[in-house]
Amino acid sequence: MIGAPPVRCPFALVPPMLPIRRLAALCALALLSPLLLAMPMTSARAADPPWSHPWMTDIRADHPLVGRILDARTGAALDPEAVTERLAGADLVILGEKHDNPDHHRAQAWLLERMVSAGRHPAVVWEMLDAGQGAALADYLVRPDADAPGLGPAVDWGESGWPDWALYQPIAAVALDADLPLLPGNLPRADIRRAAMEGWEAVVGAEGLAPRALDVPFPDALREALGAEILRGHCDMLPESALPGMIAAQRLRDGEMARALLVGANLEETDGAVLIAGNGHARADRAVPWVLGHLAPEASVLSVGVLEVPEDLPADPAPADLRDTDADTGPPPFDLVVLTPALEDVDPCEKFREQLERMRERHEGGGGKND
Repeated sequence: MIGAPPVRCPFALVPPMLPIRRLAALCALALLSPLLLAMPMTSARAADPPWSHPWMTDIRADHPLVGRILDARTGAALDPEAVTERLAGADLVILGEKHDNPDHHRAQAWLLERMVSAGRHPAVVWEMLDAGQGAALADYLVRPDADAPGLGPAVDWGESGWPDWALYQPIAAVALDADLPLLPGNLPRADIRRAAMEGWEAVVGAEGLAPRALDVPFPDALREALGAEILRGHCDMLPESALPGMIAAQRLRDGEMARALLVGANLEETDGAVLIAGNGHARADRAVPWVLGHLAPEASVLSVGVLEVPEDLPADPAPADLRDTDADTGPPPFDLVVLTPALEDVDPCEKFREQLERMRERHEGGGGKND
């Protein structure tokens, strides 16, 4: 199993139930500018994906499914033409990633380029950029010398805690070369922490709940699954008391990214939107796509998990092999799955044990008040 401030729209201006392609532009976000470099595409063998020469990671690179894109509902491998058709046919596309794997960002760039080559012009929304960086992003993109290498430094990427900007640069190159709008998709970390401790309204206000589907009851089964995922991701070293706040924070981030996608999709110059985000936010069963199902149920949404291939994944996988739980009902975690080599073969629970122990100490007695 597979484990200057931009002009901002009032939250109430994001009508959740109207068709995406027919809505008028919701706001004049000063975040847009054409620019840049096309990402080079090369291939050696027809069976290999264009982004894999050479692979930048090498753990399990010889697995027969490395470089393949699978339909998670059937387990079937798709050729580039079929992948392009699926991407081009969706109003909203979520491209997942493992943040520190460079091949994941090359895959995301290739997938975005496939959409562009099919004639699409989506906004590109970034989990890694938050509202506090919007002014710097806008200022940089209108500079005549702006380019992809300079975008990261312009928004103080090096101080953000995300992996090196060079990993994400190919995505920006494709987007800017095609004149695609670039938009922040997240809230500042201080706001996320405050919401986890004091409640969502402390950050977004009562009027900010509905545009993020935070007023929609979260089913108990999804809450339990998300809590279990958070505990696994922290090597079962978090106290149970920390879970409510962390679940609240995750839901707020998912809601904000969904809201930003709808804003981007409804700009006059776009015909949809793409989200660049971690795989946890790309999950169709309980993350951003779930939120979009409530905010814009008429929109077609495609979630793509970009994953490191597990050692025990069969060469001819059944749909159950592409789930990370034993559940055989409900939507799979992703619509499409892209498989790459792994960056390393180290137990993260050992690698980050000291950090996790410090986090557990900080969370002792903690919790949140949302839901």
